[in-house]
Amino acid sequence: MKKYLLLLGITYLGCGVAAEPAKAKKTDKQAQTKSDKYQGEEMVTYGTATDRKFPDTAKATPTYTIDAADVKTKVNATTVEDTVRYAPGVLIRKRFMGDPNGTLGIRTSNSFQTAHSMVYADGMPLHNPLRTSFSGAPRWSMVSPSEIDSAEVLYGPFSSQYSGNSMGGVINLNTKMPEKFEAQMDATGMFQNMHRSGRNETLMGYKTFISAGDRIDKFSVWASYNRFENEGQPQTINAAALTTAAGGTAVTGGEGYQTTTEAPAIAYGDIGVAQQTTDLFKAKFAYDFTEELQGRFTIAYEDRVGKVDDPNSLLRDAAGNKVWGGATAAGLSASQNYRTAGGKRFAVPGSVFSVSDSERQALNYGLGLKGKISDNWSIDTTASYYDAFKDRTISSNLNPNHPLNQNKGQVSDEKPWWATYDLKLATDKFMGRDDLSFMGGYQFNHASLNLDVYDSNNYKTGAVGAKTNDSGGATQTNSAFSQLEWRFLPDWSVMAGGRFDYWQAIDGHVRTFGATNNIQNYADRDASRISPKASLEYSPDNWTFRYSFSKAYRFPIAEEMFASLSRLNSATFSAPGLGPEAGYFHNFMTQYDIPRGYLRANFFFDQINNEINSTQVTINGQTTTTFQPIDQTEAIGVDLTYQQNEVFNLPIDLMANTTIMNKQITKHNPIGTNSVNYTGKEWDRLPQLQINGSATYHITQPWAASVGVRYRSDSFQTLTNTDTAANVMGGTDESTFVDLKTSYQLPINPKLKSTLSAGIDNVFDANAFENHPYPQRTYFVSASLKY
Repeated sequence: MKKYLLLLGITYLGCGVAAEPAKAKKTDKQAQTKSDKYQGEEMVTYGTATDRKFPDTAKATPTYTIDAADVKTKVNATTVEDTVRYAPGVLIRKRFMGDPNGTLGIRTSNSFQTAHSMVYADGMPLHNPLRTSFSGAPRWSMVSPSEIDSAEVLYGPFSSQYSGNSMGGVINLNTKMPEKFEAQMDATGMFQNMHRSGRNETLMGYKTFISAGDRIDKFSVWASYNRFENEGQPQTINAAALTTAAGGTAVTGGEGYQTTTEAPAIAYGDIGVAQQTTDLFKAKFAYDFTEELQGRFTIAYEDRVGKVDDPNSLLRDAAGNKVWGGATAAGLSASQNYRTAGGKRFAVPGSVFSVSDSERQALNYGLGLKGKISDNWSIDTTASYYDAFKDRTISSNLNPNHPLNQNKGQVSDEKPWWATYDLKLATDKFMGRDDLSFMGGYQFNHASLNLDVYDSNNYKTGAVGAKTNDSGGATQTNSAFSQLEWRFLPDWSVMAGGRFDYWQAIDGHVRTFGATNNIQNYADRDASRISPKASLEYSPDNWTFRYSFSKAYRFPIAEEMFASLSRLNSATFSAPGLGPEAGYFHNFMTQYDIPRGYLRANFFFDQINNEINSTQVTINGQTTTTFQPIDQTEAIGVDLTYQQNEVFNLPIDLMANTTIMNKQITKHNPIGTNSVNYTGKEWDRLPQLQINGSATYHITQPWAASVGVRYRSDSFQTLTNTDTAANVMGGTDESTFVDLKTSYQLPINPKLKSTLSAGIDNVFDANAFENHPYPQRTYFVSASLKY
């Protein structure tokens, strides 16, 4: 009895989460269907012993699971975010392969609401708790796709284990550990045929991966090196609106274009090819204290380098020379008016043709313990730390070919780090009862951000001059959560729980320097909220019906409150007084199990008060970002999923899912004389219809071929809903991408698995934009050798 009282007391240091399903046959329907997957004579198992040592923490949450075998046969996966490419309701704005800003949107939270989504790798957070919008992408590159065992998508904040930052959802990435000696080598080549804005080029890249691991009695070790290098299409097409105003220097060239509001414009060039290189070194160590309790330590070091050094101008002066925009005699950027041959005027700042170099060096490590600590109790605890100790971008003021260029530029330093601790304890026999499951836990999160901007008198040498901006701050959250499930009748269960968050904003400051110094230090503040959770499930035979409810709060992050800085082509304005978002979330799931698959429908309704919107406006290459709370939004929708292996007992696997939703602003009281009332407007960057599908044919035991389709309806980029133009920079288009992949296992040696694969993404060369242009037709060739 003392042991159980002690465990209960430790649990209530935190409190919370879900419980094991009521019946063994309902434990994980997707995992069961996967286990029947066609693999010819080769037997494949999914998951490892350690994956099954802890109860299901999110039973009340709609879930979609992808395993490594699916990725291997269906997806041209160059980076880890590709593994969830076909998941329902998931939209990752991956602008090109190797994109450092691959932002994540799930269900009713768009891809610029990155603070609404959470990503974990073996319990270690990869999501960015400091930044949002285009700069808030998860640290995808800390994990290689070759090490993934499975990926799980959770929709909405229905588990009290997760904070309000799961309003969109959560992605859990589970990686492999060896059971015996193994070694693996992968190589992939990538080729994109790019033809936009005056360019017709073949962009190339490659990925290499090497790993080795072994298990010696209770100890296992695994280490890897992943290198990724790629050329991505220019991410900005430089364009400007045309006017009838007088004046301007006569130029020729450029292409007919339009703004997002369909006003006449001219496209006069681009910012240059995006070149990205990433080196990832990683090691994982595990020790089995018992057959059902494992400790694991993970450490990863990433060195990411980016370069844009070949901007292109389509404009020519009277002598036939390229024109590079406006500048001052001191070598600084200025806006200059030009006039087309047709007599229309437009303005071009010199900074839109600047070049840049960036480098991020980051260290990520974590220590975890997972499994059974007694006959009835299990533990899952992780402590982790992430530090981007070098994150610098150096940009020139002008293009190096500009006649007034003096090598002046700007240096931006970002200093982000975060530390987390997560403890969960669970039992399926709470108080000795077989019909009660309980979980409780505690979480600690501290995240710190500082942004410094300097002038540079010589960007080529990286010289750092006078500081112009200094902004940042930190947030800290202590949380306790608990959840109890009662299986009160056969096929029936009810679950209820709650979460308590105590949030603090610390050391907020915004300082600008120049002719007049402006120094603003913000007072520390704190807030606390309680979030209730509940669900009711009825699961007779092959059916499952479940209603889930959650109230969730999402507290503002450092960038939204404190980041205020001005760069060459962008400016961000902070909102230090932001309060928490408060949302009500409902989901009703119906699922029917079929042989080797299932049919599922999720009906959902979300209402969020004071939802924070990142408003971004780009005018003639200059981007301005602000944050504002919207009084109330409402979203309603349904996602439908069909998944089955060996359809009609044939070697064919089918998957299709559709997400239909509408999110509108139902209440908004504008603040200030220049504010806009957005009541009745559609939420930005959110497609109303998403369709994903794939068909895989296992032609023979070693040979498989797959076709995949990704469809997105168009959406607005602004809350004004005025951006209606298609296929232009700054807009979001309706798009259909068709992908192909085939793979073949070579019978070299019984101990060697050698696989060759080839694929094409965007087979029909669709030209689509999501603010930035997406890749055009891209080819892949891969080889893998595993011992």
